[in-house]
Amino acid sequence: MDGNIATASMPRTAKERGKVAPKKLAHIVLRTLPERVDLILDWYKTVLEAEAMYQVEGLGFVTYDDEHHRVAVLGLPGIKEHVDGHAGLHHVAFTYANLGDLGHTYERLKGEDILPEFCINHGPTTSMYYFDPDKNAVELQVDNVPEDKFAEYFANGEFTDNPIGIKFDPDELFGRLRAGEPEEALLQRPDGVPPSLEEFPKN
Repeated sequence: MDGNIATASMPRTAKERGKVAPKKLAHIVLRTLPERVDLILDWYKTVLEAEAMYQVEGLGFVTYDDEHHRVAVLGLPGIKEHVDGHAGLHHVAFTYANLGDLGHTYERLKGEDILPEFCINHGPTTSMYYFDPDKNAVELQVDNVPEDKFAEYFANGEFTDNPIGIKFDPDELFGRLRAGEPEEALLQRPDGVPPSLEEFPKN
């Protein structure tokens, strides 16, 4: 099967195609050195405003909503330290309700000395990428387009022309938001040259 699709477009949902698919993406599970479990769990509690559902030595589950857990951390004997450049999962992403909530989270985490490694307006999302203490990448984002407008957005060609995005300075962006600029205007992707994939943080 040829998987190449040269023009971005929203496909029909699995349900619309008569298929049985998952109801939702439930959680992620991270493995780490046993002695680092609490460190990793504390990072996710801080970043996501999560709390533990269950936590004992070497194992923990945290959640920020009505799902019983969104992130689990498992300490496994024999696990080796992270090595950059190996094939595998690149990042996981969490979506905020609006740009104000994303900006609040940026400022809150900045006060905890947790700073993004990379900030980019992809077009469909405004995104900030962080590393957890094991260098797993976590994207905090806000949708730039209402969900019911995604098909219309992808049909307009902007994403096809630039599927990477345009970098932004979070202090400048959220400063403009605090100054009263409309969120709708700030979510629009500015013109510019997309960064090379080599500029993305390595993990």
